[in-house]
Amino acid sequence: MKEKKVIYHICDWNFEPGYYINKFPRHRFPHAWLDTGIFYLVSFKDAEKVIKGKNNIIWANTPINDELNKLKLIEKFIDDGNDVYIGGEGSIWAWMEEWPAAEQELYIELLSKCKAYAVANEYDQHQVRLFAPRTVKISPCTNLFVEEPRNELGDYIFIANPSKGYQRGMMSHKLVYDSAPKNLNVYSLKYNRAQVHSAHLHRPISLPDSYKMPGFKLLDRMNWEDFMTFTFNSRFGVDIHRDFSAGQTAIDFGSLGVPLVGNIKLDAQRIIFPDLSFEWDEYENIKECIHLLSVDDDFCLDMGKKALENTRKYYNSTVVLEQFHKIISENQNS
Repeated sequence: MKEKKVIYHICDWNFEPGYYINKFPRHRFPHAWLDTGIFYLVSFKDAEKVIKGKNNIIWANTPINDELNKLKLIEKFIDDGNDVYIGGEGSIWAWMEEWPAAEQELYIELLSKCKAYAVANEYDQHQVRLFAPRTVKISPCTNLFVEEPRNELGDYIFIANPSKGYQRGMMSHKLVYDSAPKNLNVYSLKYNRAQVHSAHLHRPISLPDSYKMPGFKLLDRMNWEDFMTFTFNSRFGVDIHRDFSAGQTAIDFGSLGVPLVGNIKLDAQRIIFPDLSFEWDEYENIKECIHLLSVDDDFCLDMGKKALENTRKYYNSTVVLEQFHKIISENQNS
């Protein structure tokens, strides 16, 4: 019987090398893969001393600091004869917008040489093939769902991202302001320069501190449990934006059976919420949808019920992990 190969997962987490089976009760990417023993976790700082020889299977996350040295390490693993998959971290195009030229040039070279580049969306897959001819689509996932669809609705709208961060919030805020009735409260997260993700700490940040539309209320950053509680108690959510990553926000809303209006090019959004998904600039249709969710209880409850069903069917971590095994196996035989 052929021995099962170790799949090394290199990232910027400062964990000790090893398997982390049954350590992540909440499944998302890559926690689900780690929790079930698919990945052997290695931080970039330990990778060269842990991973030896060639013919290894390596999943290397795009680094989020000291990129040039870490990209050179990935290059070494590829040149040594290992099968290296590269997975995006955060927004798939951040490297285009933020990295210096040397890092960009090396990354483009690695995308052309790696075994495959992993994406979460068909739209990203189409674009990134300009640089990475071989791609695989890996879905985000969850293992936590509410037992039953909601039968009551909250009295507020939740804009699930900061008003300015990552070019996501300004459109959502204006669309909600123009279309939601004034009897509904509207909440969104603060954008706090001091709490920006560590990926940006060593670079200038052009985004200002938080602002809000008249009448809107701002929330401090929450841990995941508080975020999910606040989401569940909302009437529905809005996340209209041009730039996006895997789609975990759509999955979180769907796992609670809470409607979310969002970008149709984001696979998780489109599959979980097919009736609430639009091109990011379909402003009139988006405003009509926000208004309908605001005033029609039956429609809002029905959209939440369908979302819960779709999330269970397509984004349950058990199903997604089976797909992942199949993808890795097919690529090793190609």
